[in-house]
Amino acid sequence: MAAKHPVAKPPRSVQYTPAFGRPNDILIGAVIFDRDYEMPGTVRNVDGPFIELERPTGLIWRVHYRRLRPATAWEQRQLIAVGKLHAIRQKGTS
Repeated sequence: MAAKHPVAKPPRSVQYTPAFGRPNDILIGAVIFDRDYEMPGTVRNVDGPFIELERPTGLIWRVHYRRLRPATAWEQRQLIAVGKLHAIRQKGTS
Protein backbone atom coordinates (compact mmCIF):
# COMPACT_ATOMS: atom_id res chain seq x y z
CA MET A 1 0.00 0.00 0.00
CA ALA A 2 1.48 3.30 -1.07
CA ALA A 3 1.50 6.16 1.39
CA LYS A 4 -0.33 9.26 0.29
CA HIS A 5 1.70 12.41 0.46
CA PRO A 6 0.13 15.86 0.43
CA VAL A 7 0.47 17.66 -2.85
CA ALA A 8 2.35 20.92 -2.57
CA LYS A 9 0.35 23.85 -3.76
CA PRO A 10 2.04 26.75 -5.50
CA PRO A 11 2.39 29.75 -3.21
CA ARG A 12 -0.41 32.22 -3.62
CA SER A 13 0.77 35.53 -4.85
CA VAL A 14 1.21 37.98 -2.03
CA GLN A 15 -0.42 41.34 -2.56
CA TYR A 16 1.57 44.21 -1.09
CA THR A 17 0.03 47.58 -0.60
CA PRO A 18 2.30 50.21 -2.14
CA ALA A 19 4.19 52.20 0.49
CA PHE A 20 4.62 55.13 -1.88
CA GLY A 21 1.77 56.80 -3.76
CA ARG A 22 3.99 57.86 -6.66
CA PRO A 23 7.67 57.66 -7.62
CA ASN A 24 8.26 61.33 -6.77
CA ASP A 25 7.59 60.50 -3.10
CA ILE A 26 10.93 58.64 -3.01
CA LEU A 27 13.93 60.85 -2.33
CA ILE A 28 17.41 60.30 -3.73
CA GLY A 29 19.73 59.11 -0.97
CA ALA A 30 16.95 57.47 1.04
CA VAL A 31 17.41 53.90 2.27
CA ILE A 32 14.66 51.74 0.78
CA PHE A 33 13.86 48.02 1.09
CA ASP A 34 13.29 46.07 -2.13
CA ARG A 35 10.68 43.35 -1.61
CA ASP A 36 11.83 41.40 -4.69
CA TYR A 37 15.54 41.17 -3.80
CA GLU A 38 14.68 41.22 -0.08
CA MET A 39 17.45 43.66 0.76
CA PRO A 40 17.88 47.37 1.42
CA GLY A 41 19.57 49.80 -0.91
CA THR A 42 20.17 53.51 -1.28
CA VAL A 43 18.14 55.39 -3.89
CA ARG A 44 20.47 56.49 -6.65
CA ASN A 45 18.06 57.73 -9.31
CA VAL A 46 14.34 58.01 -10.07
CA ASP A 47 13.48 57.22 -13.69
CA GLY A 48 9.73 57.40 -14.19
CA PRO A 49 8.14 54.52 -12.28
CA PHE A 50 11.53 52.81 -11.87
CA ILE A 51 13.89 53.47 -9.01
CA GLU A 52 17.61 52.76 -9.27
CA LEU A 53 19.06 51.35 -6.05
CA GLU A 54 22.67 50.85 -5.01
CA ARG A 55 24.43 48.74 -2.38
CA PRO A 56 27.78 49.63 -0.79
CA THR A 57 29.27 46.64 -2.62
CA GLY A 58 28.65 48.34 -5.96
CA LEU A 59 25.53 46.37 -6.91
CA ILE A 60 23.10 48.59 -8.83
CA TRP A 61 19.63 47.53 -9.90
CA ARG A 62 16.30 48.98 -11.04
CA VAL A 63 12.95 48.15 -9.54
CA HIS A 64 9.40 49.42 -9.91
CA TYR A 65 8.50 51.82 -7.11
CA ARG A 66 5.49 49.72 -6.05
CA ARG A 67 7.85 46.93 -4.97
CA LEU A 68 9.59 49.21 -2.44
CA ARG A 69 8.99 50.28 1.13
CA PRO A 70 10.97 52.44 3.55
CA ALA A 71 13.74 50.52 5.29
CA THR A 72 13.42 49.88 9.00
CA ALA A 73 16.09 51.13 11.41
CA TRP A 74 17.53 47.60 11.57
CA GLU A 75 17.74 47.39 7.76
CA GLN A 76 19.50 50.76 7.65
CA ARG A 77 22.07 49.52 10.17
CA GLN A 78 22.45 46.35 8.10
CA LEU A 79 23.26 48.40 5.01
CA ILE A 80 25.91 50.38 6.92
CA ALA A 81 27.43 47.16 8.28
CA VAL A 82 27.63 45.67 4.78
CA GLY A 83 29.44 48.80 3.63
CA LYS A 84 31.97 48.58 6.48
CA LEU A 85 32.57 44.88 5.86
CA HIS A 86 33.02 45.46 2.14
CA ALA A 87 35.54 48.26 2.82
CA ILE A 88 37.55 45.98 5.15
CA ARG A 89 37.59 43.18 2.60
CA GLN A 90 38.60 45.52 -0.21
CA LYS A 91 41.50 46.82 1.90
CA GLY A 92 42.96 43.34 2.06
CA THR A 93 42.89 42.80 -1.71
CA SER A 94 45.14 45.69 -2.72
